[in-house]
Amino acid sequence: MKKRGILAALLATSAAGALAVPPALAAGPGWNGTYGGITGGYGWGSSSQTDNGIPALPSTNTEGPADGNYKLRGGLLGATLGSNWQNGPWVYGLEGDFSWADLSGSSNVCGPLTTTPHPCGTNLDALGTFRGRVGYAAGADGNWLLYATGGLAIGEVRGWDSLTPSSGTDWRAGWTVGAGVETAFAPNWTVKLEYLYVDLGNGQVFNVVPGVPESVGLTANIVRAGINYRFGGPDVPPPRLYTKAPYAKAPPMAVGNPWSGWYGGVNVGYLDGSDTVGTDATILSTSALSNGVDAAAMAAGATGRLSTGRDGFLGGAQFGYNYMLSPTILAGLEADIQGSSLKGNASATTNAPIATDFPDFFVTNIATSRSLDYIGTVRARLGATVTPGLLLYATGGLAYGEVKSSTSVNQFAVTNFPPPPTAGSGSFSDVRAGYTVGAGGEWMFMSKWSAKLEYLYYDLGSANYGTGVFGNNESPTSLPGFGIDAIATSSHVRFNGNIVRVGLNYHLN
Repeated sequence: MKKRGILAALLATSAAGALAVPPALAAGPGWNGTYGGITGGYGWGSSSQTDNGIPALPSTNTEGPADGNYKLRGGLLGATLGSNWQNGPWVYGLEGDFSWADLSGSSNVCGPLTTTPHPCGTNLDALGTFRGRVGYAAGADGNWLLYATGGLAIGEVRGWDSLTPSSGTDWRAGWTVGAGVETAFAPNWTVKLEYLYVDLGNGQVFNVVPGVPESVGLTANIVRAGINYRFGGPDVPPPRLYTKAPYAKAPPMAVGNPWSGWYGGVNVGYLDGSDTVGTDATILSTSALSNGVDAAAMAAGATGRLSTGRDGFLGGAQFGYNYMLSPTILAGLEADIQGSSLKGNASATTNAPIATDFPDFFVTNIATSRSLDYIGTVRARLGATVTPGLLLYATGGLAYGEVKSSTSVNQFAVTNFPPPPTAGSGSFSDVRAGYTVGAGGEWMFMSKWSAKLEYLYYDLGSANYGTGVFGNNESPTSLPGFGIDAIATSSHVRFNGNIVRVGLNYHLN
């Protein structure tokens, strides 16, 4: 009987050990998968504005640049969407978010070097980021994620100046870096605390007066908390039930859909853009001597439309993630960036007759340029596999790029007593944010490799920038006190167009 009791105990112990989960499989919740959530927090930073104030005439203009520098602060509230891939304790991921923001600041003494110090201010009305994340799963169960993050930032920057008054809004792209900690507190649920430094650069937002640009710069520190829900079941390995042959070779795994998972690749293509740069002039004052006709001729000569080159090539790289909603329906997220050769120049000369002094006239020479140095997108994709190897999709989302434009204006009068020639110039350079929509097809021509053909329409918005004030002071050369003919000039440019490109992708699944 004693032998039978000992044997029964051994068998019970063996059975319990066979059904137990081996220690190596007693993993934590895991970080693989797609998740979404909400965030909220607080931000503080600084902003600066730069302008020349209301310009005086060339004969009396002694004003230098005028600056306003001030702090800004406020709150943010938004939503987050992301995806993680875990390899051992290391976690790699992509995360995008968009928040309503109310970070604001102002100064009561902008333009201290001008004759008219005045209030000005800046607001950050919205903030979005698209970032990579690299983290380490710490803790006994790996349920604490410590991560660094960085990538693209976009923001709606609004500036105002009480001098005239004037204001403007600009969707601007910049960059962000930061770090955070995230922990699981329930199946599929995590909370996080995160810090981000955001730099949206410095660029023109509006003209404080016609012909005089106002530049606004903005940097911010963001501290926010968030709660995320991971879609799908908890990422816990199932228990392994041993049989008589616990070390038998496992059956081969079923092959998943070849489109699902991460991918990356390269692309080349063609792009065009709006090729028109417009120039405009506003009459600021007229002299009694000419009865306004000189100012009218000056303004007419400085107003026109110039056509620059509109074709170029682009090439770059992309990466993304696909998720199969069904055996044939796919949803995904793709990001790309490309260098661009799109640029062009144009010039024109006009003769504007002076109405009452025929054949006198003003000669105006205008030269302008525009360029798109690089362009990137962050887009959602929704498609269907019409055959197992052919995917057709629609796509749309954020576009961003570095845009530039410059204009110079030279003017002189052909009269019996000509005033001195005048000249002015201005430029615009910024990393702008806009939108893109399009469609494409992708063909899986061999295992893990696919080729695509894609069309995109992009729009990075438009810009107005000042090109100077032109003054014709008639008092010194004629009767005193008869006044001045003066105009303010500016340029208008839009950055939009079409992209057709081909690409090659390698799928990591």
